[in-house]
Amino acid sequence: MRGRDLNWLGRTRASLRLALRAPVHATLRLCEPYRAARTKHELAVCAIFREEARFLDEWISFHVGVGVTHFYLYDNFSTDNFNDVLEPWIERGYVTVTVWPVAGGQVAAYLHCARRARGDCRWLAFIDIDEFLFSPSIVDIRPILASYADLPAVEVWQVFFGSGGHVSRPSLPVTESYVMRAPLTRNSAKSIVNPRMIYKPGIHQCKYWIGQGGDTSRRAVTRDRTMPVLDVLRINHYWSRSLEDLQIKATRGDAAMPGTRNRDWHFEFEKSLNAERDEAILPIARAIRGAPAR
Repeated sequence: MRGRDLNWLGRTRASLRLALRAPVHATLRLCEPYRAARTKHELAVCAIFREEARFLDEWISFHVGVGVTHFYLYDNFSTDNFNDVLEPWIERGYVTVTVWPVAGGQVAAYLHCARRARGDCRWLAFIDIDEFLFSPSIVDIRPILASYADLPAVEVWQVFFGSGGHVSRPSLPVTESYVMRAPLTRNSAKSIVNPRMIYKPGIHQCKYWIGQGGDTSRRAVTRDRTMPVLDVLRINHYWSRSLEDLQIKATRGDAAMPGTRNRDWHFEFEKSLNAERDEAILPIARAIRGAPAR
């Protein structure tokens, strides 16, 4: 009897939520084509960062190359010279910086960004500074995203890259330095969202007023999907970079949650991220570096 009561209560709550959201659904369906057509940016990025000055310029340049026209960056207790790196990008109109002194404030920053960007951006990618979003087959990814306009989000599979044996930071770009990754069974996903459809952001996946996100095969990203879809869009997650950088990462803490990191766990996990060579990003990165400045 108790189980049936709980099932009834759950169904009642679900029905009530649908009823309360119905006016929102109707308004979004009616207004979305008009609002999407009036956005300034086809693709923007939201990222929270801490002590990433040495990597910001390459990361921004790469994503400008794949079609990003604005970056909403949230400074989370940085003490390095990130302002010097970002100033040229701010002057050119590519970057907006928000000081975000919130411990474990990543999801809150995403919600703040989705609200501020919903009138300006057709798509908003939630990624980190050590993650590079691209297509293996085409440099500018905006035409790809246009084919998913009916979805509230495209969830892009990411694969993890290790140090490749680099103890200290190489002088080459990140994309050239680290080409060893974990087996594809070790993966995750990040979301490129329609900011007008989101009501609850997450670090990897979000919740939407209408519909659900899907990967580029339009299937749900679930824990039992062991092999990612990487042929249309993908993310290279340079999880550790060099072992020197991994030490810094372990020391600085986490933007997603307050508290310290477990250094020993980080270095043990990194050992599993160097199993296979993967150079899929190199033609794209080299084409972007060789392109004329915009």
